[in-house]
Amino acid sequence: MAAKKPSPQFDFIVEQLKKNPTAAYGDIAAAAQKKGMKVFPIMYGRAKAMLGLVASAPRGSGKATRKKAATKAAKAAPAAAPTGARRGRPRKVAAAAPVGGDLAGIEGIIAQVKASAAERETYRAALEKIRAILDSVL
Repeated sequence: MAAKKPSPQFDFIVEQLKKNPTAAYGDIAAAAQKKGMKVFPIMYGRAKAMLGLVASAPRGSGKATRKKAATKAAKAAPAAAPTGARRGRPRKVAAAAPVGGDLAGIEGIIAQVKASAAERETYRAALEKIRAILDSVL
């Protein structure tokens, strides 16, 4: 495959930058317009990169290439067990009763039943207050 030849505008920019490496884009664009050429900022930037006047990464080392390499590596690696990290809202999981902990023996079970009864009474009192408020409003 034959290499593409640079355009006359690009050659003009390269010439101008070789003469004056600190030339601004506006100056070069004005000089090109006098010669009947239209130059674009991307051409100016590429010419500066080609001459080594600005730091630039080699072509083909950008974000898309890194993503493609990561995808290829992920496909090549064996499927690993999920790490547990998930995106989005966490799952609602009911608290499991501890094995051998608070519920070990009849005393633990009785304490759990008393705690649920107390919680139920708290909720019942709150509902009665809400009902009283609604009755007074209606």
